[in-house]
Amino acid sequence: MAKKDLNPESVTTDPALLARFIDEAKTGQIAAFQRIYDLFSRKVLNFIYRMVASKEEAEDLTQETFITVYQKLGSLKDNAKFEPWLFRIARNNVYQKYRRHTPVTVSVDVRDEEGRSAPELVDERKDPQESFQAGELERVVRRVIIDLPEKYREVFILSAIHNLSYQEIADIVGRSLPSVKTDIHRARLQVRNRVKEYLKG
Repeated sequence: MAKKDLNPESVTTDPALLARFIDEAKTGQIAAFQRIYDLFSRKVLNFIYRMVASKEEAEDLTQETFITVYQKLGSLKDNAKFEPWLFRIARNNVYQKYRRHTPVTVSVDVRDEEGRSAPELVDERKDPQESFQAGELERVVRRVIIDLPEKYREVFILSAIHNLSYQEIADIVGRSLPSVKTDIHRARLQVRNRVKEYLKG
């Protein structure tokens, strides 16, 4: 298969292929780094946008993140840890420049043993009343996430939005695994309780 036909999903799930791109990029091969950028730039942009709530700022910070990645890629010793390392750089860039709340839309309930979202079937057929209620609920969830303490908010976004495992999140934020699990659990409880209050009202 020609490189231009590579499916991003297949690459990110093929550690050997991704590792090859990383090794080539470490030697200064721009085409390999472009592959890495193509694979991860949207994920990084989405993460940063949900942290800073500004498209323009998120785009600028995404570019800065990949400049840093290009400059520091040679210091990455374990290619298998590239994604947590990448998100850690993105997170650091956000905190260096902005400390803003972020609106997000999330699922707060179903998790597997690694802390990832379990797949759920969603019936998208809504009548106008259901659509209105869904929109109202989405706005409530956004407000609840905005009000979360900062240390809860960032791990919650990484878990609920980006579906990273507890261990990956711990690597990104530089905290212990038990601490991350506890914070995600507490954040989910806060979100659920606030949403339940709204539904009762």
